[in-house]
Amino acid sequence: MSRRRTPTPLPDGTPEAVRILLTELRALKEESGLDLRALERRTHASRSSWGRWLSGETWIPADAVTSLADLCGADARRLSVLWEVADEARRSAPAAAESASENRPVSPSETPAAATAPDEPNHAESADRAEPAEHAEPDRAELVGVPGVGGELGPAEPGAGELSGGGRTRSRRLLFLGAVAGCTLVAGSAGVALGAALQTPPVAGAARERPSGTARPAAKGISRHEVLVRAQAWHPHGAKRVPYDQNAGYHGYRTDGSGYASMALGLPKPGPNSALLEASYCRRIPMASLLPGDLVIKASGGADVREVLVFEQWTGPDRRAYWAYQQRRGYGTDHLVRRDGLASGSDHHGCRPLNVQDDPVG
Repeated sequence: MSRRRTPTPLPDGTPEAVRILLTELRALKEESGLDLRALERRTHASRSSWGRWLSGETWIPADAVTSLADLCGADARRLSVLWEVADEARRSAPAAAESASENRPVSPSETPAAATAPDEPNHAESADRAEPAEHAEPDRAELVGVPGVGGELGPAEPGAGELSGGGRTRSRRLLFLGAVAGCTLVAGSAGVALGAALQTPPVAGAARERPSGTARPAAKGISRHEVLVRAQAWHPHGAKRVPYDQNAGYHGYRTDGSGYASMALGLPKPGPNSALLEASYCRRIPMASLLPGDLVIKASGGADVREVLVFEQWTGPDRRAYWAYQQRRGYGTDHLVRRDGLASGSDHHGCRPLNVQDDPVG
């Protein structure tokens, strides 16, 4: 029997959601008995690629996560959600680091002699020290109130968010996917740390704490008519349409499908990804119940197949097709006829945004 090597510690500054994903993928590899050569033989990627992905040296593609899940008999859907949240946290990390740098306290050598008032304490989140993958655990403050199975978030314990010796508080996370946190984890996985990872990155200017007494993030109410007016603001199917780009922004919102839908609904910028949009801001409804301003979402699969559409109206009384607004890959903002979600077994389904209100009568 070959002796297992101690996994290489993940790089310093690895976002917590990325750390949890890679820790679970490493555990799956170890439990399956597959080494890098075996992964190379049984997938389309080289062993050097697998080594870089699992060590955190380069970002692992979504299809590689799916391949590993299939090889190990793991829940590919849940790992896809983990990957999506980790990918968003990874892409948001540079902006968060830049904000932290701008808000750092001024040192005595930089403070003018005439200044006598103390600086405001710095609330920027400090980077966690990297730990070996087997022992990496989320901060206690991030796990407070995370239910074991399908519950809602409870209040944080006093002082749980303080960093030892620093007196500074960590930035509050805004959104959790509690439903996914209740999923059964494979042996050696990150356990309840999953609940801490499934969050939307902090949004500049947003409230640091969730209003007491509510389990869902607050969003300003909006009428169905206003949703459609906002959707038209990106010039769908016209020369001035906004190009599709998962890594770009327009007026503070991501220019992908979920970012566009978030803009139309007036949700916090830059907009939650499709999985968080469905889990925290909507509730599923039958496709036949869709009304103007509702959503049609496909949140499963990789980033190249997930999509969100803003429903406008049915094409006819038979409800065999519908008009929708969409930020479409390879094109941009579009207004088109779709039939997705209407056939039995479709991955698309209707969702009613929690902040959408029916238009006034009269």
